[in-house]
Amino acid sequence: MELFIKGIGCISPQLTYDNPDFLPGIKKYAGNRMMCIEPDYAPYFDAGSLRRMSRVVKFSAAAALIALKDSGITQLDAITTGTGYGLLENSEKFLKSMAESTGPVLSPTSFIQSTHNTVGATIALITGCNAHNNTFSHKGFSFESALIDARLMVAEGATHVLVGAHDEISEKTFALMEKLDVFRNNNEADINAYEKGSSGIVAGEGAAFFILSDKKGESDYGVLMDNIIFYHPENAIEVKQHIEAFLEKNKLALENIDVVISGINGDAKEDAVSHEINHLLFAHQTIVLFKHLCGEYMTASSFGFWLAAKILLAQQVPETVILKNRHRKPGYILLYNVFQNDHSLMLFKAC
Repeated sequence: MELFIKGIGCISPQLTYDNPDFLPGIKKYAGNRMMCIEPDYAPYFDAGSLRRMSRVVKFSAAAALIALKDSGITQLDAITTGTGYGLLENSEKFLKSMAESTGPVLSPTSFIQSTHNTVGATIALITGCNAHNNTFSHKGFSFESALIDARLMVAEGATHVLVGAHDEISEKTFALMEKLDVFRNNNEADINAYEKGSSGIVAGEGAAFFILSDKKGESDYGVLMDNIIFYHPENAIEVKQHIEAFLEKNKLALENIDVVISGINGDAKEDAVSHEINHLLFAHQTIVLFKHLCGEYMTASSFGFWLAAKILLAQQVPETVILKNRHRKPGYILLYNVFQNDHSLMLFKAC
């Protein structure tokens, strides 16, 4: 089933909101942590609500409201979200209060607002949506699972579905992962550094939301044709087979794909299969990267979805994301993402 992308909202380590230009340049980060560039929240929430919201709830709910405003849709039939880490800062606050408490009763606020579905529930309260509301926490498949859920909801009669993902990287979690040598020694924002690869990743975070519908409109960004997930392929040959079968299912051949958005994250070991696939299959396609813009996190593929939607609408690919080949007009886009052993494919086309 084809779904039309009617509105998008993205808050990320780049200026991806309130920006009339499409990635004219990128913000470079000196360290190994990319944090969201947050908006002024006053237009989105009242002062009382803001005081009760954690940082990730604020930037996620704001991204959802940006997508709603962009689409012009006022009534949602379903909300479905994905998150890998959930609300880390609130979880840490609650655990800290447990460890330090000397009294019999703890304040439940941090616990109540630390559950993974807090963002979806907050959006429902703000928008008055009492319909289907699901949150998926499936590591690197979290956003992809939310997309599958959205497709199922539309198949069952929903017209407008809000689907998105959110993750944050907190101070304590970042410090812990740093001790485990998860991160690279330096963050080179230049895209060529991600092609060469090194050891380790750059931590990222962000929220991206989309309004999807089976009804075509005049101002749609593009079409999500299909998406699939597959776990722990043995080698690049198996990945190649998945890609070819996926395209065949959608009545396309490799030569039909114009742009490939690759989830290369800069870690040489993790990127080995992605580089091999680019060499085996995509010698003539425009190859695009995105994690040098947002960093690596479990739902980073939602930023890749945002990038695909913007490319389809603009019908051009920004120089800041091109790894190889610049000559293909973006008619069909394939997004291939990898997070550790979780692999996913998303297929898009221009309207």
